[in-house]
Amino acid sequence: MNLSRVIARRYLFSKGNRNVINIISGIAATGVAIGSLAMIIVLSAFNGLEGLVAELYTTVDPDLRVSPAKGKTFALDSAHVDDIANWEEVEAIAPMLEETVFLQFRDQQTIVTLRGIPPAYLSHLELEPFLIEGQHELQVGSHPRALIGYGIADNLNLFIRDAFDGIKVFAANRDAVKSLNPTNKFVSDRVMPAGIIALNPEFDYSYCYVPYDFAADLLRYDGRASHLEVSLVAGADADEAKERLQELLGASFDVKTRIELNDVIFKTNATEKWVTFFILSFILIVATFNLIGSLTMLIIDKKSDIALLRSVGQSASDVRKIFLWEGMLITAVGAAVGLGIGIALVLVQQYVGFFPLQGGLVEFYPVDLKWGDLLAVTLVVGSIGALASYIPVRVLLNDSRLQTVIST
Repeated sequence: MNLSRVIARRYLFSKGNRNVINIISGIAATGVAIGSLAMIIVLSAFNGLEGLVAELYTTVDPDLRVSPAKGKTFALDSAHVDDIANWEEVEAIAPMLEETVFLQFRDQQTIVTLRGIPPAYLSHLELEPFLIEGQHELQVGSHPRALIGYGIADNLNLFIRDAFDGIKVFAANRDAVKSLNPTNKFVSDRVMPAGIIALNPEFDYSYCYVPYDFAADLLRYDGRASHLEVSLVAGADADEAKERLQELLGASFDVKTRIELNDVIFKTNATEKWVTFFILSFILIVATFNLIGSLTMLIIDKKSDIALLRSVGQSASDVRKIFLWEGMLITAVGAAVGLGIGIALVLVQQYVGFFPLQGGLVEFYPVDLKWGDLLAVTLVVGSIGALASYIPVRVLLNDSRLQTVIST
């Protein structure tokens, strides 16, 4: 039996010790509990936001995207498309043409980014859950169709049911010669809108999807692509596939994973998450001043107990351990209560939902509990509690002070 631990537990939980020291100890434990609670909830909230952002901003991004290192487009026969399509880890591969174009619907106009993809690849973009009007298709028979963002439809004042005359698409004429007539600088074609997508503000006001062949004819880019979109089979390692692709294609191409395509978004969220974590850690340090005060008063109050323990043969180290254990027990109780409540609240919000997100894209505020965050909070709280316990014990129970206690 560890005598120091037993005495420390008796000091903390004894029913007969209802004095100011116990009140301060309770306040110290409450501070630790609130700090632990706040940290696990905030970290889980950042995880939930990261997941929501990833869902909204990476839905249309492929597992891997191959782009030319120089220039806007490349010849498809230079990219080993057929060979890559036969790889075991590759589920689908498709060329994409991307260009800024001008759209006109009746008397309304807007500038957008046109994306041409093969209709067969449309299912890999996972846009259908975000379709709010029309049909999820890019081609009906031999007739091309367009999927447009909600913001584009709003700018054009377009509704699918009224768009029987189609959208006129204008693109720069790359083959144009100098002319006084500005209309010669553009080529145009007409496409019927099939559906309207509401995904996120960036997508909704920027992108219009059309069949690859329609885009290639309009832009005069037959047999060329701006990117290669590569979807991997479930369980495939994107980083390994990226390295293999980069090795095959060489320095003429850049290969990026879905995470790398949205690098700024994920890095910004991670930075904000851990900056907030460190700020809360400093707040927790301030809260542990109560723990230092509690141990200081306890040591002063227990002078007679310390003298008695020393007189019956307890070493100075054994006496210090009593109060170190006292501080760690206060920290452990506070952390257990705070983390217990925090985990319960996060799990209820994650799987049931009780805190709504007003006017948001989801019904309830997103959270995601990760065991790595729980471990980080436990380590930080434990370290701060250990330091806060060590300071008063080291200062008030050094050898000279202990000798003075015995003498008095």
